[in-house]
Amino acid sequence: MAEALVKSFLQRLSSLILEESEASTDLQDQFQRLKNRLEEIGSFPGESGRRKHEDRLFCGWTSDFVETLHDADNCINQYVTKTRNRDGSDQAQTIVQICNELEKIDARLAESSCRRSQLKMTPTSEAKEEIGESSSTTTDDVDVEGEESLAPFELKYRNLPSYLRSCLLYCSLFPEKISRGRLVRLLVAEGILQERPAGEVMEDIAEENINELVGQGILRIVIGFEDELEVVDPYHRICILKRQQGEGITRYLVSDSTNFPESSHLIFIQYHGDTITTTSFNDHPIGSLHVIPDYSQGLIPSEYWYEGIPDDHWACVRSALYTLTFLQVLDLENLCIKSLPEEIGDLIHLRYLGLKHSVLDEISESIGNLQNLQTLDIRGHRLPRGLPSGVLNLLQLRHLMLPMNKIKVPSGIGILTNLQSLTGLFLRPGIIEELRSLTKLRKLELKDVSEEHGSELSASIMKMRGLLSLSLRATFLDKDELLPTLEPFSPPPFIRKLCLSGRLVDLPDWVCSMESLTKLSLGFSFLPEEAVSVLQDLPNLKHLILSRACEVKVITKEFCRVGGFPKLEVLIIASRTLLEWTEIEEGALPCLALLRFHNCLRLMNLPEGLQYVTTLKVLEMIPLHPDLERRLKHDGGKENYKIKHIPKKQFFSSSLRKWIEI
Repeated sequence: MAEALVKSFLQRLSSLILEESEASTDLQDQFQRLKNRLEEIGSFPGESGRRKHEDRLFCGWTSDFVETLHDADNCINQYVTKTRNRDGSDQAQTIVQICNELEKIDARLAESSCRRSQLKMTPTSEAKEEIGESSSTTTDDVDVEGEESLAPFELKYRNLPSYLRSCLLYCSLFPEKISRGRLVRLLVAEGILQERPAGEVMEDIAEENINELVGQGILRIVIGFEDELEVVDPYHRICILKRQQGEGITRYLVSDSTNFPESSHLIFIQYHGDTITTTSFNDHPIGSLHVIPDYSQGLIPSEYWYEGIPDDHWACVRSALYTLTFLQVLDLENLCIKSLPEEIGDLIHLRYLGLKHSVLDEISESIGNLQNLQTLDIRGHRLPRGLPSGVLNLLQLRHLMLPMNKIKVPSGIGILTNLQSLTGLFLRPGIIEELRSLTKLRKLELKDVSEEHGSELSASIMKMRGLLSLSLRATFLDKDELLPTLEPFSPPPFIRKLCLSGRLVDLPDWVCSMESLTKLSLGFSFLPEEAVSVLQDLPNLKHLILSRACEVKVITKEFCRVGGFPKLEVLIIASRTLLEWTEIEEGALPCLALLRFHNCLRLMNLPEGLQYVTTLKVLEMIPLHPDLERRLKHDGGKENYKIKHIPKKQFFSSSLRKWIEI
């Protein structure tokens, strides 16, 4: 990551030296000296070849070096902001100040270079002590404000490579869990990733970092929501303490909207339902701005979801957009804003624009000026009637997420050949042919799909050999219109997620051949039980959602035999006709962690053998039939033995009209 920052900063310095050729000799000399110093420092050692103590020392050096580099970047930003469009006397004074600051930064870099050379030559006494250490920790390891209980976690945190610490610190900024996809897109836009050989997809690197933190037990996948992540509590507390002590990621962090340090690059503001007040954003070289609403505990009126928040509540943030010249990330997810200024198109460095759950009537045509935009997220229920034609100018766009309502997408979307995600797209004449150009797609979600699209759609999808997620949704889910089976169809080999929403005569043969499939959602398919039971042979399936997919009255033990669904962790069933599930054989469903019945209004019996599914952590029934409620009660319920081993049970009582525990 540090090496990538150096390369990027060197490119910027080279451009600035050319652009400012008429600037003062002193300033030109400072620019050149800084460039020479960074080139002298050169490449960075890899992580894999170092011993534990060396890794820790180099991580500390890298963190300090990155901080110095960002101070240099701040200084350059201030120069660009203050000198342009000002008179000569002001410019001269600013240049003197900037030269002084750059001289101090150069001295810090010289010291950093010397320190790095010493680290390469010989281990320090601290390192020698660490070489002889066993699993015990020194008193230096317990520096989290005296919380000795955190010492093992603190040590593990310290031993993380710097890029993983950066990723972890970033995750900890979000007050609640965050979706994996959103986190990946933000990490790429923020630049919080390590340098890799050219050609590697940055989203893959972000996924690897997340998976490594999950594998080490530092990030946790929320049960039942494989796409949502949260920082495990001990590490979350450590991250808060580290930020309080001044440890940053690739940029400085601040969450207090009334006090922005001059060096703040990444701003988090929490909206609590009233007017946001901030100090001026002027002259702050902000790179990322997140406004996060707190909808918990009724702090924000529910009508804002539909009507949008009052414009005056975020007026100071809105007006600040005029001045945020260097903004790369603007994240207003869930803020429910009603409008964006025309000047949004002036944010030419913007890489991420998150407007999910906004209530915008339109998006300005000026969005076409955002030539560096990677993510445009406008998902939600009430969003613009159409996309402006300017969106076709966004040739760097990698993720385009469209709203649930049917909006008009301009013809020619096939020109956006860098797209990796395209969701919420309603089919129209000619658009399937345009999809054939989008061969880099990894996630595709199409709506208004019908039988007549079968052969053409099949041909287009088979060109997307890197596709990981596919969703096809019919226009009328509860009508007789059929989804296409896409026969003959050879699905792209790496698809992990598949969603088919619409009536099917039978389950397509190609579904059962998808060995990489980890998540399958079938909705309004109205299939017979025998068609659904073949899914248990999918070797890697972890999540199965059956939403009116199999409208039978009784689920038998044939639904899941011993050895079937070997990796299934989450099973969600929604059915208006289901009366009972008769039996689960002992040894079946060996990995099941969550079982949810949703809108199974007539369900009267849980299966015999549920007591043998010892891995089950969560059982949810929404709602719970009154007769079944009586039989499941812990104080005398005849069938309580089936569920008493489950740690977490959530039921919505249809008789009491409230959530209960049994």
